[in-house]
Amino acid sequence: MVSLKLRGIIYAGQSHFTCRFIERGGKMWFHDGITTGRRCLPEININRVEDKLSLHRCGEKRAVAVIYARDD
Repeated sequence: MVSLKLRGIIYAGQSHFTCRFIERGGKMWFHDGITTGRRCLPEININRVEDKLSLHRCGEKRAVAVIYARDD
């Protein structure tokens, strides 16, 4: 059986997109080209997020796409 893991979330709102991506170890990063430029900001490890439904939103933006990848 193939195992898929969440690797990214794209958020939209206010005519703008932001995203989070998740490394294999669970470390989450945030990117918003307007506020962070070329930098990604570290966030909490996804394994420590108690309410996974909270990932449906990022500030005023809501998740519009998710990216999964094989966990080989």
